[in-house]
Amino acid sequence: MATTLSQSSSNHAPVQAALQIYAQELARLDKDSDTVSKQQILRLLLVRDAVETELKANNAIVLQANVLAHLSELDNKLQDLAPALIKDDKLADCRRSRQPDKTAWWWWLESCLPEPELHALDRFDWLWNFLSAGSLVMSASFLTITAQAFSVVGGFDLLQTMSTLSQATGLVVIAGGALTNRGQQVVKNTLEKLNIPSHLHSEVTLCASALLLLGSYGVYNSLPRFSNYYYEKGLEAQKAGNLYVAAEYFKEAIAFNPDATDPHNHLAEVYQNLEKFEEAQAEYQDGLLKGDIVALNGLGTLSLAAAENEDSEGFGELSGLFDAEVLFRIGLNQVDSDKSRLKAALHRNLGITLMKRGESEEISEANQQALLQEASQHFQESVSIEQSIVSEATYPGQGVAYCYIAALSEKKGLSKDAMENWETCRKQAYPSSLEQYEDILRLGDGAIGLQLNTKHILESNLD
Repeated sequence: MATTLSQSSSNHAPVQAALQIYAQELARLDKDSDTVSKQQILRLLLVRDAVETELKANNAIVLQANVLAHLSELDNKLQDLAPALIKDDKLADCRRSRQPDKTAWWWWLESCLPEPELHALDRFDWLWNFLSAGSLVMSASFLTITAQAFSVVGGFDLLQTMSTLSQATGLVVIAGGALTNRGQQVVKNTLEKLNIPSHLHSEVTLCASALLLLGSYGVYNSLPRFSNYYYEKGLEAQKAGNLYVAAEYFKEAIAFNPDATDPHNHLAEVYQNLEKFEEAQAEYQDGLLKGDIVALNGLGTLSLAAAENEDSEGFGELSGLFDAEVLFRIGLNQVDSDKSRLKAALHRNLGITLMKRGESEEISEANQQALLQEASQHFQESVSIEQSIVSEATYPGQGVAYCYIAALSEKKGLSKDAMENWETCRKQAYPSSLEQYEDILRLGDGAIGLQLNTKHILESNLD
């Protein structure tokens, strides 16, 4: 029996030596736990591997029990050092280098970390996380609407790109941190570097999500401002005669604020000048459905133009003198008294419509005279309203009524009145469209057309 114990003691000498080295490494790391290096961690864990190897090679049960008791004490010390070894992912880096078996638990000390004490504020983390997710969903919705508005014409300028990218970047960063495991770890590490306590991480993420939501909503709420910006750019292009450029700007203005009627009306006017009549009618009808008198007047001029066009099918449903007359009469009944230029335009346009109806051979002479008489009254009313307008600048359509009054005076045989009104027409008329200019050329002699000021022909005639 003594011989057996002696042999067992001799067999356990390598185990005891390994345990002694293991104890020394633990003591060394315990002293320098704040500055432990990867090299020290590897040396400690490899020593622990050696202990395990020696234990498996020894079969003496009695002495092995004593050794295991000592080993248990040492392993407890190793587990106490787990926070220092795991810090900054040092243990994970060592594990990648060694590729240990899962049964070697000392390489997987993360499970040995003590459960962190739950802070009082952590009880509400579920609520903060829920609110963060909701904020991100709403931010994504606002961002989607904004991006659709920015991309409606098919391209982004610098202003659009900066606004969209800033929102998208914030959304990706915060959503990644809130909704993915990898993102949560990155956010956690970042907040720890900023010395933000762990029990406030959910609250900080919620604040960031709320700020992103406010930013996204702010940009969404500013879409009408973007609309005004492109609307003004469209007006400049239209005034300069760059109709295709103006059309693109008005499209963008509409994309940012579809409820605004002015961009629709001006786009319709541009389409009308470009002889894209169906598109023009669609834009005018948008304002017409909203009760906009300017759109109603524009649609009336489109119907008036269609009445003299052989291919009137391209003008859509409203394409005749009667349609134009109805629209202008409705406009005069509903226009505000302070809209002087618009009211003058409606009287002038209704006068033109009645005059054209009076020139038709399909009605009786009595009806013809009645229509021409009413047309003259509307022209006179238009002139009277224009005279009450105080404006140093000229504008499209100004003075055009004199030209039609002159033509009516000629029909009545009032040569002197006709001559005076043609002279006033020559000095004060500013045709607002090619149709008006062609009308005046047809009604007067060729000389009057050469003397008219045509600088406003391609400009907006909308009040």
